[in-house]
Amino acid sequence: MFLNKNLICLKKSYIFFFLIVLFINIIISKAHASNFKVVGVKVTEPFNSSFKKERVIDKAILVAFKKLLSMTIPSDEMYKMPNFNIDEIRNLIDSFNIKDEEFINNSYNATFEINFNKQNSFLFIEKKNIFPSLPNKKKIIILPILVDTVSRNVNIFNQNPFLTNWNSNKEDFHLLDYILPSEDIDVIKTLNDNLENLENFDFSPIIKKYNFDEYIICLIYPQEDSMKVFSKIKFNDKFKINNKSFPYSNISSIKNLENLENLENFIRKIKLQYEDEWKKNNRINRSVKLPINLAMSSSEYKKNDDFENFLSSTDLVSNYSIKNFNNKEINYKIIFNGSPNQFLNIAANKNFLIDTNSQVWKVK
Repeated sequence: MFLNKNLICLKKSYIFFFLIVLFINIIISKAHASNFKVVGVKVTEPFNSSFKKERVIDKAILVAFKKLLSMTIPSDEMYKMPNFNIDEIRNLIDSFNIKDEEFINNSYNATFEINFNKQNSFLFIEKKNIFPSLPNKKKIIILPILVDTVSRNVNIFNQNPFLTNWNSNKEDFHLLDYILPSEDIDVIKTLNDNLENLENFDFSPIIKKYNFDEYIICLIYPQEDSMKVFSKIKFNDKFKINNKSFPYSNISSIKNLENLENLENFIRKIKLQYEDEWKKNNRINRSVKLPINLAMSSSEYKKNDDFENFLSSTDLVSNYSIKNFNNKEINYKIIFNGSPNQFLNIAANKNFLIDTNSQVWKVK
């Protein structure tokens, strides 16, 4: 009997210890997940009698914040972010690190890693009447197809400078990582056979050959006075068509595709459209606050730890906490910036199935 009582006490102590550890892990994970980390910010400053380290740090902060804005705001809304005060931006920073400091030829060079507080940064942007986007990176297959309506020919692989140079100049604030297709004779034949109907053509069977569900089809038509770009874009389950013409006068005589500088500048303009579409697809409206009460068993340490990591890494979860716990259940309060179905779908994608039959949801 005495031994059984000791085992029961030991078991209760273990569960209590586990819950304390879990609570500490939540605090640490939340702190880590509440930041936007901007890395690789390189700054150079003359090293002379007027050199001040504080000025270098301020310069790095401004460069990093502009990079963060480029990842969270569509280009057509940048005008809403006029010049800002360095003191305002300093208040958004949780921490920063300086790496690779060196003095070369009377110059100070350093690389910075700056952590912006996520909630404060969102609030700063929202005050400018902008819904910010989550800076999520994504791999996406793209088919840049040059359509020559004069020779009535489609160039997707050979003699297609857009395919050759598409990934030549990747900006460090770009979120889309483009996968280019490998050459396929059947694809060339299919596209040429459907030359007159490419804008209405169903590219899904071609995309599936490359094992992708999401894609960008970029049809480029050189015309007499402009370059037409017709795009079919599928992000997640959303499909969109863009149709835009670029007058030659605005794109440095891009009519001459052999001019590499002009070609790369034009590709940047096309990429900017796709970056904006991706950012608009990831907009977050924090005025939507869905409170969720959720319980799960306290006896499954690994599952609890995984669930806590899931909450910490989900950007649409703006806040969560443990309301109470005992040796049977842990009860969470979660604030979610979206709909109930959104939360359930995100959770299901992370293998957390949730029973919603009672007022307090339960992780199965």
